[in-house]
Amino acid sequence: MKKINLILGVLMLVLSSCSSDSGETDTPATASTILVKKIVELDKDGKEISTTDFVYNGNKIVSEVTAKKDFSVVGNIGFLYQYKTEYTYSGNLITSIKVKNIFGNQDKLVLKTDFLYNSSEELISSTREQYFDTFKGILRLVYNKLDANTVSCKMYSSDSRDNIETQIWEGKFSFDTNKNLVKSESLDASFLFGSFEYDTKSNPKKDVLGLNKIMFQEIAPLYNASTLRYHLNRFNNILKSNISGSFPRYNQYTYSANGYPSEMKEFYIYNGNNIHDVTFQYFYE
Repeated sequence: MKKINLILGVLMLVLSSCSSDSGETDTPATASTILVKKIVELDKDGKEISTTDFVYNGNKIVSEVTAKKDFSVVGNIGFLYQYKTEYTYSGNLITSIKVKNIFGNQDKLVLKTDFLYNSSEELISSTREQYFDTFKGILRLVYNKLDANTVSCKMYSSDSRDNIETQIWEGKFSFDTNKNLVKSESLDASFLFGSFEYDTKSNPKKDVLGLNKIMFQEIAPLYNASTLRYHLNRFNNILKSNISGSFPRYNQYTYSANGYPSEMKEFYIYNGNNIHDVTFQYFYE
């Protein structure tokens, strides 16, 4: 039953990473590089829900720490969870992402994803391990470039209790000329689907080196569960999204003079109405 629940958790795709190599010298950011330093999430009433703080080495991301507020008890201003995501590079490519639970001064590794590239620096596979109390769940994704704007993907699941690997999804991804993900579609009978529209402005994470190679990123685990999300922080900002299993969403931006967003309001579309859900505020170095 645990294995079934793990697979179902993996299949829930929603919207929404250790340090640089030891001995590697600092990578200076170029004059045009703009890096997001902090993201603050607010609920529809303007109350702070979470903060994410970023650390860089030049334009390589070293880590990000997400702290989510707990409002389950009146007056509680503590944290529901705190997670640190650490990135490892080889050259200009992200080769590993680790997610650690750092709540209450602990330093517990809960997720690790390793990435493999070909000689053209194209992502060809990733292996994600999620650590439970008595076993680890493994999700392996294999990519194949079909043409300049299309990549196929096969998803395999297994866990350390029996090491039996099963293919659970096959699909393909389509990208625009800026390498924004515009469509995810299934090639089998499963339900995974997503379509996306973008603006022409710069994404807050556009200048982070190597991040545009990643297909999926993690939502930090909560209550010993985790889900994948499409990686949409590539070049431009997402305006509309339609993902199977969730309401269609629409985003409204306020831009700074340099063309990067300072604020994004997220709405979900219900019965033809845009209903304000959350707001994100962006602060830059």
